[in-house]
Amino acid sequence: MKKCGRIAVVLMMLPAGSAFALGPVDLDVQVAGWKSSVSGQTHTNSAPDINLKDDLGLKDKTIAFARARLHVMALGNVYAGYTPIKYDATNTLSQSVTYDNKTFNANTSLQTDAELKSYDLGWTFTALDAQVVQAELGANLKYVDGSVALKGSSQTASASFSVPVPMLKAVVRASVPFVKAEVDGMGMVYQGNHFYDVTAQVKLSPVPFFYVAGGYRYIDVELKDGSNKAIIKNTGPFLAIGANF
Repeated sequence: MKKCGRIAVVLMMLPAGSAFALGPVDLDVQVAGWKSSVSGQTHTNSAPDINLKDDLGLKDKTIAFARARLHVMALGNVYAGYTPIKYDATNTLSQSVTYDNKTFNANTSLQTDAELKSYDLGWTFTALDAQVVQAELGANLKYVDGSVALKGSSQTASASFSVPVPMLKAVVRASVPFVKAEVDGMGMVYQGNHFYDVTAQVKLSPVPFFYVAGGYRYIDVELKDGSNKAIIKNTGPFLAIGANF
């Protein structure tokens, strides 16, 4: 009984919200399930736009993503992330579409496989530390690896791309015992292209070192390469679990 009493006293003496306390070295790892809604259009070689939902039949789906943050006092914060977005659909075309110089006629069945993987590596410094509220500023390099393949009954069209995207990064968080609210935003605008990736979430830590979270993620991409163009949005809520040491 005395031993149990000592354990209880130790637990009661732990600081409130200790899963979020920053020491000289701090690691936060998170895995999330994201209910992603997709929209947008694409074209190649100046052909008419192809709508991702209306023409190709892409549907909303749940996507897993992972992210991590390493805080080292005096060195700042290092971020890493991985988001594999993949869609597949089969749809009967209501109108003819042309992709990669190949035309698929109306009323034919078209199979679509679309994939967009992104890898993030970022760094920030703490610009504001006011106990309850903290703000970070920095940069992020997002490496994007994507492909689209359309398959009809007699022909296949495909296109792929891989590109590094340098971005500015800002993080704002507010903490109270057991609860933390956080907004993490990255963005790039260049010669008519843009890439925005914003995550807002609330973390709840009922026990030390572990937490659950709920939030919303918004990705908005417009990329042009000569006569090729893609406009894609992925948005939706997510649930996550994480550990903070």
